[in-house]
Amino acid sequence: MMTNKTTALNSGIAIGIAICTAAYLIHRKIQKNSNTVNNIRGVIQNWIDTVCRHNPQEIVSLYAPDGVLLGTVAQTMKVGHKEIMDYFNMFVGKKPCGYITQINVQNFGSDYAVADGTYTFELTNDEGNIDIVPARFTFVLRRVVGGPNTPNRGGWIIASHHSSANPE
Repeated sequence: MMTNKTTALNSGIAIGIAICTAAYLIHRKIQKNSNTVNNIRGVIQNWIDTVCRHNPQEIVSLYAPDGVLLGTVAQTMKVGHKEIMDYFNMFVGKKPCGYITQINVQNFGSDYAVADGTYTFELTNDEGNIDIVPARFTFVLRRVVGGPNTPNRGGWIIASHHSSANPE
């Protein structure tokens, strides 16, 4: 025979299981839907918009602490925030701003995506003139909880980024 205490306990357990199940399903739906082509394109567009604001700290915050950058005008590979910051401290002096011309996204599960494509940047040269620099890119993105793009719900950080000017 069930007592009122047993009934209340069983009801509490059932409610707890229902809440946990609902939270898990919502979490999985957010993960599944956040690496669509449009969302990943938005991450890359956010990177471009951030570069156009010329704030190296803001740009570097989009990279993983152990992220890798092979920059368009870099002589060497940059690994980690300090080296990536050194690159962007130099690069923002060129007053860069750009736009995506082509993009292809590949998903690798719910936590990784690769975006390859081309973009065009305007850079100010040493004479103060604007150079148009068509370039190609590869971004390897890794999902993190509380990431820079969607705080506290999971977002994307740049694990690796290669950019090079298009051959002439």
